[in-house]
Amino acid sequence: MKWFITLNISMFLFAVLSPTELTAQTDWKHFTDQPVLSFGVEGEWDSGTVFWPTVIKDGDTLRMWYTGSNDALGAGTVQIGYAWSRAGRTWRRYSGNPVLSSELTWEKGAVLSPVVIKDGDIFKLWYGAGGTPSTSIGYATSPDGLNWKRHPTPVLDRGSTGDWDSNILGPGAVVKESEAYKMWYWGGRGNWPGSEIQIGLATSTDGIHWVKYDDPATIGTPFSNSDPVLKIGSFDEWDSLRVWTPAILKTTTGYQMWYAGRPEASLSSQLVGYAISMDGIKWEKSPDNPIIDTSPAWGSSYLTTAVLQIEDFYHLWYTSFTFAARGQKGEIGYAISPVLNGSGSDSEIPSGYFLAQNFPNPFNLSTVIQYDLPERAGVTLVIFDVLGRRVKTLVQGIENAGFKTITWNGNNELGEPVNSGIYFYQIRAGNFIQTRRMLLLK
Repeated sequence: MKWFITLNISMFLFAVLSPTELTAQTDWKHFTDQPVLSFGVEGEWDSGTVFWPTVIKDGDTLRMWYTGSNDALGAGTVQIGYAWSRAGRTWRRYSGNPVLSSELTWEKGAVLSPVVIKDGDIFKLWYGAGGTPSTSIGYATSPDGLNWKRHPTPVLDRGSTGDWDSNILGPGAVVKESEAYKMWYWGGRGNWPGSEIQIGLATSTDGIHWVKYDDPATIGTPFSNSDPVLKIGSFDEWDSLRVWTPAILKTTTGYQMWYAGRPEASLSSQLVGYAISMDGIKWEKSPDNPIIDTSPAWGSSYLTTAVLQIEDFYHLWYTSFTFAARGQKGEIGYAISPVLNGSGSDSEIPSGYFLAQNFPNPFNLSTVIQYDLPERAGVTLVIFDVLGRRVKTLVQGIENAGFKTITWNGNNELGEPVNSGIYFYQIRAGNFIQTRRMLLLK
């Protein structure tokens, strides 16, 4: 499975954890072959690298907190900035950036890898500190996501000498369930960049006092005090050195995780895997891993930190690094994927015909349309303007049953860009006809 313009990522449905669901597929598509947030201009605080984004949806706004550095690969001064977006592709930096800088002795000049949730009216931030990568996890709160009041001491520290997380520690994802918090964090031992890194789980009732998961069945070093819940693969597997930077989505019956992994210290070898769990402790890796095994056109390697599900689509914001000729500076990319309807995959059959609302809507440069075919059928998918004139035929022909997606780039049949305005897209498949409306804004 390759990521060129289309990404293939395993998605799983959780009614029953079956082998069929572990091979379910959807297609990830870039909105652009360029990053959606690049490093700043020379002299700015984030001129060397932007990476480790966390994204939440707050009303009609997407909010991103990200790590920035004035040097490549996260060297130099490392701080946290803020940006916002309506649709996830175009981001506006906050003019007062950075919003969090190192101030406390234990932070040692670096604050990074932010994880943010909105709990009621309060934004809560967990962040790494003490180096790049980090060695401790801090905590701060804010009424607006811009002005932060931090806890004076780390809320989670490395393990003891010899433990699996004795050298490196950083936050990956936080989920609040009822009155309890769950944090999937990454921890490692050994000297960077050859560190062996794995993913652990800690729980808390207040977001400040955390207890690491400890399997009572493991009593020897390096798991005598705590245990990772997602371990590295065996020596000949793609993630044999490192699994880290998890992005977590809570489902009605469990959890989904996307994570970065690699078999060696080389940055260019870092790929993306997928795992599922019913309890957040016992994880099952996809047999299709790595599910992203080709770098984007503009960079190499991956860090995974932000995945959202919004209506009928999954959204992925990731970090990749420019090629050596451009100084290996981190930038942030974006892709989306339709959510499968029913309990199916590419090898299964949808329960009925379906035409989804396009995303994003309104859109600027391009938009994705999803449709489902429960049987082999003749399909026509056409764009019309408000006067009923045909603008663009996207699909015309016989297609097999399955979950389908297609992108419209706002051009007509001649390849010319159309004007802003309301457009309609209509599918005819067998006896099924459905029309939806979309809005193009330029």
